[in-house]
This record gives sequence, C-alpha cells and structure tokens, in this order.
Amino acid sequence: MSALGISGYELRRMVRDPALPVLLVLLLVLSTVAARNGADWVEQREAAIAVIEAEERAAVALLRPRIDQLPGATPRSQPVLPPGSMAALSIGQADAYPFAASVHALADSQIFSRLSTDIGNPTLRAAGRFDLAFVVVFLLPLVLLAATYDLWSRERERGIAAMVLSQPVAIGPLIAVKGLSRGLTVLLPAAAIIMAVAAWAGATSPAGLAALGLIVLAYGGFWLAAAVMINLFARRSTEAAIGAGTIWLAVVVMAPALTLAGLELAAPPPSEMRFATALKTRDAAIRERQRLHRVAHPTTDRTPPPRIPDRMRDLYADRVAADGELAPLIDAQQRARDARRHLLDLARFLLPSVAVQDALDRIAGSDADRALAFQRQALEFQAERRRWTKQRMDLDAPLTLAELDLLPRFQFRERGSAFQSSVLADLAALLVATLLILAAARALRGRAATP
Repeated sequence: MSALGISGYELRRMVRDPALPVLLVLLLVLSTVAARNGADWVEQREAAIAVIEAEERAAVALLRPRIDQLPGATPRSQPVLPPGSMAALSIGQADAYPFAASVHALADSQIFSRLSTDIGNPTLRAAGRFDLAFVVVFLLPLVLLAATYDLWSRERERGIAAMVLSQPVAIGPLIAVKGLSRGLTVLLPAAAIIMAVAAWAGATSPAGLAALGLIVLAYGGFWLAAAVMINLFARRSTEAAIGAGTIWLAVVVMAPALTLAGLELAAPPPSEMRFATALKTRDAAIRERQRLHRVAHPTTDRTPPPRIPDRMRDLYADRVAADGELAPLIDAQQRARDARRHLLDLARFLLPSVAVQDALDRIAGSDADRALAFQRQALEFQAERRRWTKQRMDLDAPLTLAELDLLPRFQFRERGSAFQSSVLADLAALLVATLLILAAARALRGRAATP
C-alpha cells in the first residue's frame, strides 16, 4: 500500500466523519468570541490612551495664556504605550504593566507610581483572558487530539491491524502517513480559521499573521507527534482517549503550574511591598533633610532677580540629588526582577505550551519585554526633559509661547518585528520538542507492530 493510497483513504475517512465539521464550527465560534474579547480590550486601551492624550493637550492649552506669568514652567508630558498592530491576538502580560507615565522635569523619577494597571478593572475581569492565544494554546490541542487520538488504536480494536500487518507494510511510515494526513485535514482549516478571525479582529499585520500561522502549524505538529506516540501504546480507543487527555492536562495545565510553583520556591520574587515601603521611607527622609538644609541655608536673593526663580533651581537640584540617592535601591530591585525574569525565560524552552504563549504575546506586543522597553524609553525621555530644563535654567531662559509646541515629544520605538529572535527561539524550542517525540516514536515503532 503506497503512502498516497494511505493518505487518500485517511482523507476520505475524515471528510465523511460528521465530527469534523462540528469540531471546526466549534473552533470558529470560540475563536470569534475570543477575538472579540481581544478587540474589545484594544478599544478600551485606545480609549484610555485618548483620555490621557486629551489631558496632556488640555494642560498645554491651560499653560499657553499664562506662560508669561509662570517663568520656568513646563507642561507635564504623559508618554503612552500604544497597542501593537496584532494586539487583538493576545492580552498576555499587558495588564500587569503600566501603559502610561507622568513625566515632569521637576518631579521624581517614579513616573509610573501614580498609574495603576488594569488588573482590577471589572470590565477586563468580565472579559477574562479568553483571547485567541488561549484558543491556540488550550483548545487547538483538544481539537487535534479529538481527530487523531485513535489513528491506530481503532485498527487494533477492530482487528484491522492484524490484517494490515500481514502484508509487507512498514509500520513506521504507515502510522506517520496516517497521522500526518489526518492531522493536516484538521490543522490546515484550523490555522486558516484562526488567522482569518485574527484579521477580522484587527490584527492585520502581514508579517504578524504569517508568524501566527507558522506558530499554529508548529504547535499542531507537536500534538500530532504526541498522538502518534499515544497510539504506539494504546490498544483500545478508550485507552487512547484517556492518554490524550492526560497528556493535554500534563503539558498545557500541570507542567506550567508546577514549574512556576517550583521557581517560586527556588527563586521567590522580590517583595514589591517591601521595596515600595523602603523607597517611600527613604524618599521622605531625603526630602525632610533637604527641607531642613534649605531652611538653614536659604538661597541668597540676587539683584536683579533672574527670570527663572531660584526656588525652581533649588527644587530641580534637590530632585536630581534625591534621585541619585534613591538610584541604588531602585537598581537593586530591578536587578532582582531581571534575574527572576531571566529564569522564567529559560523555563519556557522546556514547556511547549508556555513557549507558544510567549511567542503569541511577543507577536501581539503584549509581552513583558515590550512593556519594560516602554518603561526604559519613558525614563530616557524624562532624562532628556531634565537636560533640556537644566540648559534653560543655566541660560536663565524661560519657555516662550513660540517654543511651547517645540518641546521634545515621546515616541515609542518598537524593538523588533513579528519574527524577532525571541519568537524564533520559541519556535525552535517547539520544533526540538516535536523532533524528540518523533525520535522516541521511531525508536518504539515496534510496539505498533503488535495487533
């Protein structure tokens, strides 16, 4: 029996199976609901950003007619992190990090402290995290396993395996062709459904959609390999079904949870509450010391007085000095966070479901690295504003009405494309896991030769 003949038989068998359209329709419905949730989240985030930008414009408009009476005044700027072009694909970790900052040259460096994340937003809690990434990571494997869990166990159960094995047929290629033919019959339409629904929800980047399709196919290939391995051991369809469910539960649910629990014990996260308390206490002590110093050593009035009052220069100098004293405490906390994140990043290469989730988050722009890049760029922008302010103070040159619209503006710089190195690393980890299963299946293919 040729590989082409086996493929044709499996294709006809799947097409005639009434369960196939039911599975695909169910996948379509769930994907549509998930995509709508993602699109709603993008709309809410864009609405929040629009409010922030309106506040910034209102502050400039309020300062404009009074700029001559407020020498040295500069408007507050609020950098924002816009949703990516594929944001509807995955909410990911976007809710866990600030998406806006409050930058003022005379304010402290904790520009994110007054801004909360969306974790407590009741609307987002109602929507949950049921997005397209959830469909891909959790539900797509169930659809594939439902179509392939009995690709050889059914032949064994019905006695067909004995008849097939009595012929000069190589068992390894036979099961491989059966699994590939049956799996692709489901996987290709499933990938098309997910990509089409993502585009409908607003994820329209061609590169992003291509990366999404590649990840879906690679992840589907992993589960097809798992189905082949299951059928080497299962002699009945019920055994195969139980094995498929067990593997799904272990790979998608239990392994990530247990790995995270183990990392929590081995490398507990740095305490944010302790850090916030220490930072607030240290900052209060610095401010009080500076206040007492200014009371004891007041700045001498100059004649004629400068156009930018000396009290603003004192405030700027005190703020820069305080930030310098707080920097070691902040840097130590950030190093502890980075070390933990690095450990979590390494763990994802051992877990296919986590690698896929990470890749989808990065394509959507909802990963932690993009959020942290925004925070770094916002702090760089604040430093730029401070340098500009320092230069104006040194020149005793207050901001003029003509210069108000020429102030430096924040523009987030994207760090990479849909096929960035981290996404390729996730794909490589997924392919390695698939190849390992296939290598094990090849070594154990003799088990399938027993009817």
